[in-house]
Amino acid sequence: AVVSTQSTGESNLDRLVKQNDDYTNKMMGGIKHMYSKYGAIFKEMGELYDTGPLTNSKPVNGALISTGRCYQEISDVYDNQPRQDAHILSESIREYQGILGAVPDMLHVHKGTAQKVKDFTRNDEKDADEEAQVLQRYSTISSAVMAEINHFHESRNTDFNVMMRTFLTSQLDFHKNVVTKLEHALSQYPDPSTM
Repeated sequence: AVVSTQSTGESNLDRLVKQNDDYTNKMMGGIKHMYSKYGAIFKEMGELYDTGPLTNSKPVNGALISTGRCYQEISDVYDNQPRQDAHILSESIREYQGILGAVPDMLHVHKGTAQKVKDFTRNDEKDADEEAQVLQRYSTISSAVMAEINHFHESRNTDFNVMMRTFLTSQLDFHKNVVTKLEHALSQYPDPSTM
């Protein structure tokens, strides 16, 4: 059961790292560039329309230019975000992948020790002192393996709680930042009923 849980855990961690890499590439690549292009277009529209003769279009033209700057800023926010969440999460996950990589070795040592006890108890010519020593070593190794597994699970609970709280807090801050920028851009446009 431990090996099955371990391989499933490794698979999930591998998928999470891959998803984080995909997220990072999109945030710093396609999404960033999309916002940057929108920003350039809005800014150019505002500047182009600002050259016209109508003075009542100045507020809307200025708002378009401001929207262009807003989208450029959002592009930068997207570019910087993976350093605030995905990179930190991936580093932590990679540490756990290393820890999980040691589990098969621990289990192999435990299995080998259990086999030695089994072989020893089958031996008809065993000495009581030697049997006590073999059983003591087996007990020590079993206790150490169980202590390591328990420690891992306790640490994992604490670490994943902190890791996910940090990740989600960063995600919330990121989205609030984008919303704040968009709300500011919207506030630059005059109320249509006053035009």
